[in-house]
Amino acid sequence: MSHKRSFFSELRRRNVFRVALTYAVVAWLLIEIASVLLPLVDAPESIITAFVVLLALGFAVALFISWEFEMTPEGLKRTQDLSPDEVIPYWSRRKFAKFIIGVAGTAFCLSAYHLLFPAPARNFSHSEPVSISQSSPSPSEKPSGVEQLLRDLDVQWAKAAAAKDVEQTIAYYSDDAIVFPPNATSAATKEAVRNVWRDMFASPGLVITWQPTRVQVAKSGEMGWVSGTYELTMNDASGKPIDDRGKYLEVWEKQTDGNWKCAADMWNSDLAASASAPPEKK
Repeated sequence: MSHKRSFFSELRRRNVFRVALTYAVVAWLLIEIASVLLPLVDAPESIITAFVVLLALGFAVALFISWEFEMTPEGLKRTQDLSPDEVIPYWSRRKFAKFIIGVAGTAFCLSAYHLLFPAPARNFSHSEPVSISQSSPSPSEKPSGVEQLLRDLDVQWAKAAAAKDVEQTIAYYSDDAIVFPPNATSAATKEAVRNVWRDMFASPGLVITWQPTRVQVAKSGEMGWVSGTYELTMNDASGKPIDDRGKYLEVWEKQTDGNWKCAADMWNSDLAASASAPPEKK
């Protein structure tokens, strides 16, 4: 028991408790500041995560330094090199309490602001190989304006696919889009989506078209879906043309820059399944 008392007394004498408390409240304040400011500059969430990890590692380092070193009038010295009667300067309890309360109060206010006024959900955009020009309706326009925009985008998308332009075709997808091709695994990354289209365009004799038949936009004006029909022709192994037709469904989301991108895409054939059927594409 006496060993425990002496150990905690030594922790108190070396200001380890004060360093731990100070580091904790300052780190809390820095995290709250980062969570408010970083979204304003479109910083990815991974930066905040990395920042928190660094602060956690820094906490251990701060405790080690506070145990091994002491701040003296002559500068930082190792604790073992100090004489037992050497005076170690430190803040008074009142000053320390004011500092902790001030920093913790500021962090609490930022945390409350963050909870009461959360940043809108958004997709962090990465550089696209191809840009798509689109004129989005203003917030005052009726949903029919957005519906027409999505219909026009889908028609443009079909033209890009008909031209077998891989990069222009995949530019209509958002960065986190997921594609569900028939009789195949889903494509959940940009490269996987690119491969779906590259393989399709490589099919001999490929002719592909699609036409939207119905468009609907959510009341929020931030999401919509497009459905329609597709027709596809490609050659089999013997060079004989094979025709396919079917339906598709796309989910579109409005991005932070105001443009619309397809976030989910799926299609399947209207024809009966057969072993010789080609892989469909809308």
